[in-house]
Amino acid sequence: MSDINEVGTTAFAVACFREMERNREHRVFDDPYAQWFVTDEIREKVSRVTEILPESVEILRYRFCILDEIIRREIQSGMKQIVILGCGFDMRSLVFKTEGVRFCDIDQPALLEFKHKVLESQGVTPCASIPCNYLEVDLPEELIKAGFDINSPILFLWEGNSMYLPVELIHSFFDSLCARIPSFKIVFDYYSLSIIDKTCENPDVIRAANMFQETFNVTWVTGFDDLSVFEKRHGMEVEESMELLEVGKRVAPEGAASIAALAGVYNYGILSYGDT
Repeated sequence: MSDINEVGTTAFAVACFREMERNREHRVFDDPYAQWFVTDEIREKVSRVTEILPESVEILRYRFCILDEIIRREIQSGMKQIVILGCGFDMRSLVFKTEGVRFCDIDQPALLEFKHKVLESQGVTPCASIPCNYLEVDLPEELIKAGFDINSPILFLWEGNSMYLPVELIHSFFDSLCARIPSFKIVFDYYSLSIIDKTCENPDVIRAANMFQETFNVTWVTGFDDLSVFEKRHGMEVEESMELLEVGKRVAPEGAASIAALAGVYNYGILSYGDT
């Protein structure tokens, strides 16, 4: 069965995509730390995918940008607890370091051990972390042990994870959060069903999707065309749901116009539960 163990292999690829932004004149996000986790071997693998679909770099820029915008907005609105699920080499705990705001990285033990060694070699103290498969533990209890207050609002960042997990596993995970945490938001990215079942009309999109999965030995199994399923099943509210291409039209219109072929295939959403 597909599970979160597959996701760790893409952490290097995501860092590579984020590293690319530093050479752009018009940046839509800042991450001066991604380069710490990138090797020439990873750059070569990412290059294979982007040769097939150069637009993939552009759409990922929009993903990084909007998730950064949401974190910034939530901190400004008073959010004090931010938990990054399947964090990989995410460095937002440093990018958005704010007095009184606590971050927590959650990922596989081996990945976090490697990440911490890299950070320590750079003179950076890692944020709080929970080394685990978040699907296999009592996550609310683990957060309590890590010093987080599950009775106060929590923002979960769930980036680059949803497509790897069977939908029933996602529902089971959300059930566990709703049962113990009275107030939280979860922000995530997701593919449309046309990517998962390979019915997308653009053959280059399918070729690039296949190439990415083959190159990094992962499998995409879940997509959504409508997030209302989470309202019906969990009582969660869909606060936002939008194509990443629409984000691009706002933040980088010079590039968005060239990737119309990706319309309708990649999105982000925010779900909230309780009084947030």
